Amino acid sequence: MDEKTKELIKVRLEKAEEDIETAGELLSLRRYRAVVNRAYYSLFSVTTAVLLTKKLERSKHSGVEAAFNQYFVKNKIIEVEYGKIFDYVRRKREESDYNAKIIIDKEAAEKIVKDSSRFIRRMKKYLRSVAGG
Repeated sequence: MDEKTKELIKVRLEKAEEDIETAGELLSLRRYRAVVNRAYYSLFSVTTAVLLTKKLERSKHSGVEAAFNQYFVKNKIIEVEYGKIFDYVRRKREESDYNAKIIIDKEAAEKIVKDSSRFIRRMKKYLRSVAGG
């Protein structure tokens, strides 16, 4: 893997970690809709970093999720549960951002932060195994 790709992975991982940390802070402020948004973007950032290990880049959210599932979940590089976490958090983010009637409660927000943190830990383990990152 070239140095430019390693640096880009590092930047995206740092962004993911900042976003999940922000989600935790927002949780303590009871800003549950914002929690979901930041948690999702933490997953999006770390997943785009993972895709770079296969020289894959996608600009659309649906493309990132599809490529992750196609190249990592279906090929058994990453466990199915992580594809499900990404899908769940993405759907909750879309609902909370675009549907005024959706209410995110404390329990849902806590679950999303917990699952997203686990997702990031798993992706970091994968990244360390392939890029030393």
